[in-house]
Amino acid sequence: MNAVEERIYQLAKPYLTTRHNDVHTEIALDLALRLLEKVKGNRHIVVPAIILHDVGWSRVPDEILHKAFGPRADMALARIHEEEGVKIAKGILAQVGYDSQYADEILQIIDGHDTRTNAISIDDEIVRDADRLARYSRSLFWLEVEWFQPSPEKLCRALELLVEQWFSLSASKEMAREELEQRRRELQALRLQTNGLPAPGTEYQAP
Repeated sequence: MNAVEERIYQLAKPYLTTRHNDVHTEIALDLALRLLEKVKGNRHIVVPAIILHDVGWSRVPDEILHKAFGPRADMALARIHEEEGVKIAKGILAQVGYDSQYADEILQIIDGHDTRTNAISIDDEIVRDADRLARYSRSLFWLEVEWFQPSPEKLCRALELLVEQWFSLSASKEMAREELEQRRRELQALRLQTNGLPAPGTEYQAP
């Protein structure tokens, strides 16, 4: 990240302590940067938007938080984090003196990144896809298993079925399937360990 992006990230961090959003944001940022290498987007929009997209969860009341995200999320409650996220992000972007021609679209992306049906731009597509791709990562895959108690096999199948529905970009679909293949290899290693057999070519430990 450049100096301005790093400053935005540091200002966002206090708002990313809810729901493991610090981990999620770090992974989603890495994925967004990888997508920017494959797809022609505007880094000035994509990077701040992915850093700030979930800061609004910090203002969702604890008593409804568990209903606002996850496989059975109430989208009306999830909308709260988008609206609050716009307010927080607007303040952070103003604090760093971010160019208004970029800030306006960043705020539009945040305001609907989970609940809007269609992307408003290629930069929105990159942000939305990176956000969803994070669920396919090793850390968040196993965290979802811990939180919502699906079997890892069932979660793999569910994520596979969502690839075409969720992702706009062909690069994102390819990355999602690559991540799923890695999760399946981890599952195979875990099965071998459970049966008391060494996993060939790996010293994988259960997460």
